[in-house]
Amino acid sequence: MADHLTEEEQIESIKRWWKENGTGIVTGVVLALSAYFGWQWWQGKERGDAEAASNLYQSFVAAVSANEGSPDNKQLTTAKSLARELKDDFGKRIYATQASLELAALAAESNNLEEAAKQLQWALDNTGDDALKFVAQRRLAAVKAARGETGEALKLLEGDVPAAFAGLYAETRGDILVQQGDKDAARAAYQEARAQLLPEQAAGSRLLDLKIESLGDAPKSDETPEDEAVSEPGNETEADEADKESTPQ
Repeated sequence: MADHLTEEEQIESIKRWWKENGTGIVTGVVLALSAYFGWQWWQGKERGDAEAASNLYQSFVAAVSANEGSPDNKQLTTAKSLARELKDDFGKRIYATQASLELAALAAESNNLEEAAKQLQWALDNTGDDALKFVAQRRLAAVKAARGETGEALKLLEGDVPAAFAGLYAETRGDILVQQGDKDAARAAYQEARAQLLPEQAAGSRLLDLKIESLGDAPKSDETPEDEAVSEPGNETEADEADKESTPQ
């Protein structure tokens, strides 16, 4: 009888505990399962999106690379359509940014600077990759300068940039300053670019040297010639005295 009561007490105790804690346990289990399956779904979607974006980009590259990088109108239309799809469906992925940079390069080669600026601005505004952002920003500065918007171009080159881009940014700034006619500032920018080149960028040093040489020598500071004597009272020479004596009074 005592054992029976003990079992009943245990059952009642379990019921009370479950009543007090059961809802929380069930909720916790549901949340844990939701998180697990949600994570699995997200990973699957990411893999699917990455594969779809990669396939689109490969098709895009095939279109813009046709005819040894000189696609005809039909191929260019196909490339633009694929790029638009990449932007609409996978705008934050590197593939979309790369496509925009490629279209900007093609537009610049055909002297369609307005289209080039549009594509570079999109890349700058939408990329999540810092390196591609600095690439797009420098190229946009060059395109704006080519359109005569030198003030806006220089603003894009302001601020600190990573070491890998410092020399390129300084060189582009020098090019724009040459365009503005400020040779001294341009020379300083080129010299800065020369000093900031990384070892792997050494191939660009010769071009910078040529740009610096094309600007001529830097102006020298004004100095009083050493051989120019200044006559002071009380320091007259014998020749001065003789000259005074021979001068009619």
